[in-house]
Amino acid sequence: MSEGGVLGPFRLTPAGTLVLEDPVDLLGYQRDCSSLPAGRAERVLRPSDAAAVGEILRTAAADGVPVTVRGGGTMYAGGAIPAAGGVVLDLSGLDRILDIDLDAGVVVVEPGVRFGALTAALAPHGMTIGIIPLTAPAASIGGAASAHALGTGSARFQSFADEVVGIEVVLSDGQRLRTGSGAGRTGKFFHRYGIGPDLTGLFLGGDGTFGVITAIALWLHPLPACRCTASYGFPTVAAATAFLLELQRSERLRNVWYASGYESATIRGRIAAARPDIDLSSLPGFCVGLDYGGELAELTRDRASILALAKRYGGDEFPLFNEIYFQPLRGEQSHWYSFAGYFSRSRCGLLMASLPTARLPAFVETLAAIRAEHPAFQWGGAVVVCRRGLHGGLVGFYDEATQWADIQPAMRQCAAALTAMGCIPYKSGKIWAPEVQQLSAYHQVLSQLKRTLDPAGILSPGNLGLSAGPGVNVLEDSK
Repeated sequence: MSEGGVLGPFRLTPAGTLVLEDPVDLLGYQRDCSSLPAGRAERVLRPSDAAAVGEILRTAAADGVPVTVRGGGTMYAGGAIPAAGGVVLDLSGLDRILDIDLDAGVVVVEPGVRFGALTAALAPHGMTIGIIPLTAPAASIGGAASAHALGTGSARFQSFADEVVGIEVVLSDGQRLRTGSGAGRTGKFFHRYGIGPDLTGLFLGGDGTFGVITAIALWLHPLPACRCTASYGFPTVAAATAFLLELQRSERLRNVWYASGYESATIRGRIAAARPDIDLSSLPGFCVGLDYGGELAELTRDRASILALAKRYGGDEFPLFNEIYFQPLRGEQSHWYSFAGYFSRSRCGLLMASLPTARLPAFVETLAAIRAEHPAFQWGGAVVVCRRGLHGGLVGFYDEATQWADIQPAMRQCAAALTAMGCIPYKSGKIWAPEVQQLSAYHQVLSQLKRTLDPAGILSPGNLGLSAGPGVNVLEDSK
């Protein structure tokens, strides 16, 4: 065993695999974008193909070495933190676009491909993919698949998992599995369902706990001919909720590529920063921003219809918010949680949770209670509107040098408060692990699947509340 570590005799270096062991190089692999405590990467292996991934996993399983899978590192739920020590498997070296099949309407990529590279490759064909997270400048396709990404496209297609045709995954014994139609004799991805149960879904959102994804097939969609944004203000959260429910029920989101909602404190923060002369008491109580994309005639029709719907529920266009914040946000494709404008603080902790649209008022009330209970931090909140339901984001901004230890129990309390009001974990990783464990029947099945697919228990210990196997060496402080 290495001094103070868990690697033991593990010295494997497959051909073409980059190895990082210098403490300075390893620093960047101790955390992701969450507020959770740092882990300890003892070695980083960056393979260049699926065969090397299989060789690494087989050896790690035999030696009892934990392996934490990492993509772009933009995860904010702790999924990429090597809390048990051991090896970090960096998939950024698997970065090839394997196939663009315009006839099948499918693109196949390796997990390390970044969204920017993929969209640039598809643009000359007039195509794009259905879901692009707003961490896309740095996020990888594999990370999005493993962490249930959402963002641009969610108003039309729901979540990233809904746009996956099939995957190739390497299990902990080195076996390679293709799902969907990719399991057939040709190995071609053209249909997700049809052979039997949906094995694809088993590995999506799994945070690398059941296997390592080495290829992802995604549906292609035509690039919208025209794009525009509009923001709508409502006097109350209840009025905005009624508007959103009708928007979803009536399928008016068919030409909306992104939709989000902002509560009053967020609206005031954005407006006051840009226009200190504005009377903040005159601002709406809730705002909905819509990013439209499609043919010009369709967008003109839909915008008129949606504006009429907003007015039916007491709302109206809110051009000031669109000008100051929402249109620049969508045009620059910057991180969506920048809405709060609190970057005088060095870092933020973020929780994503799913909720029924009708529970939006309860989500906003919970955010207000958290602000009152934890005034030492600055809090922001927003929702991403999907084809059905909402994803609520709660952000706590803190000073890394002085408040890191304090934000962690505060985020734990926030997670408990969100589940108490009816939310379920989204992007679970490690930050939602206690809540996943409380779903006893669900977690029991996850544990059974873990024992079957990863019998040694080496893959991403701690994610989804699943611990390392009994024969795996882990750091003492992670037990």
